[in-house]
Amino acid sequence: MKGSLSLSLTQLRFQINERVKGTYGRRLKFCLDPDGVSIILELKMFKKVRDTINEHSLLASRDSVLVALSGGPDSVALLYLLTRLRKEMELKLAAVYVNHRIRPRTAKKEEGFCRQLCDNLGVELTIVRENIPALARLKKKGLEETARDFRYTTFESLAVELGCNKIALAHHVDDRVETILFRILRGTGRTGLQGIPIKRGRVVRPFYHVTKREIYSYLKRHRLKFCVDQSNAGSDFARNYIRNRLLVDIRRHLSPGVDAALLNLSETAHEEEAFLESIVRKAQKKIARATVGGKIELDLKLFVGYNIWLRRRLLRHCLTELSPDGRAPDRTVVERLDKICMTGGKGLSLPDAVQAVRAGSKLVLYREERRAYIEELQPGKTCRLPCLRLNLRCGLPAAFGGSLEKAKRSRRIWINWEKLSVPLVVRNIRRADRFVPLGMKGTKKIGDYLTDRKVAGVYRDEIPVVCDQEGIVWLVGFEIADRVKIDTSTNRVVRIEVTERRKSPVHAV
Repeated sequence: MKGSLSLSLTQLRFQINERVKGTYGRRLKFCLDPDGVSIILELKMFKKVRDTINEHSLLASRDSVLVALSGGPDSVALLYLLTRLRKEMELKLAAVYVNHRIRPRTAKKEEGFCRQLCDNLGVELTIVRENIPALARLKKKGLEETARDFRYTTFESLAVELGCNKIALAHHVDDRVETILFRILRGTGRTGLQGIPIKRGRVVRPFYHVTKREIYSYLKRHRLKFCVDQSNAGSDFARNYIRNRLLVDIRRHLSPGVDAALLNLSETAHEEEAFLESIVRKAQKKIARATVGGKIELDLKLFVGYNIWLRRRLLRHCLTELSPDGRAPDRTVVERLDKICMTGGKGLSLPDAVQAVRAGSKLVLYREERRAYIEELQPGKTCRLPCLRLNLRCGLPAAFGGSLEKAKRSRRIWINWEKLSVPLVVRNIRRADRFVPLGMKGTKKIGDYLTDRKVAGVYRDEIPVVCDQEGIVWLVGFEIADRVKIDTSTNRVVRIEVTERRKSPVHAV
């Protein structure tokens, strides 16, 4: 019996060593646990993570990666594993620890631990501190939601500051299961059933297919220390309750395979969403248009003919596009907006300072922001407006040849250079603005002029004016001032042209 056991362990050691050689490129010396479980899980996890990174293109050679480090087991394992891939993939690593000031004493210890860990691994660490309880009260949001929003905002801004093109988070299989169940209990739709994405923007999740058990085995195998957040053991927060009590009871009394069932549901929802999104994208191309000022314009004549599901999906996508953090709106918000579209309501104020206004046969969605600007317009140069997707170019003064191309409401004008009081500037319309339109003798308010031409008020902040030192020269896209017109005494003229910068069409999120 003893000899048989010795032989089986020897065979197992040889087989594992061969796997180690295939994974790491060399044999390693190790002490095998009696059942061999620890090292098998550790090798399985390393290969799984590397395969996940390659299969989903999460990281590429020479990427700069910002690792979200909390000091807990998941983020410590992620940072350590990425340092092992650092040389192979020529990665540049940095880490960030966020102190929420919810647990002052524990956070201080975590800061010290993370600093020591990063020093040992040769990774630059940034520590960010914020009073999340005070911020939650200010924003009138829950503690968990506020903390999450702050972390993601911090990760994005710090990544830009440090020049990191990837942000690595340590979400794993157990997190995905908890998230899906949490969303089901909150009444999510099919989109929410997809759970945590493996990547979005610069955020990547290399532990996407790794279980909590595999992470602990990895830490044990490499004798890695980590911090334990005692608050995770309680059930004060919703996610803690789901993790520590609800899922435990479901596995014990209802469905031992609940984890696999929820993940399968998520995968099915993901596949269905991919098909449905293609339908939504086609509809959006027909009815949605992004204005030069970032507003979203919907053609209501087409919109009202769509099925209720498609209408609400389109509205949700548009509102997500306008959200400052890319978050989808609640179902009730979408339903209210859909009702306005179908019943002929004039407008609606929505969360995140979003306004919905009907302009003729269009519904215009936009965030309420006052953006004043003034830019110099120099001859021979292009002026790029910061708040609008518009460029204005002023040509060099040229001799007048006696005839010019005529166009109504042209985006290209010619004016009398000799009647200008330079320098020229481009700015937004102001409340008291007046000018004398071409062919008129008295002044007219800009607002009245646009009203006469049936330009809805919602679009007026997207119309710039060109001015010299005496006042308005051109209401861009409409009319020039009479005082700068070209006449028989004109010797030199200058051309000013406005063009729209390209933007990809409104897309499904």
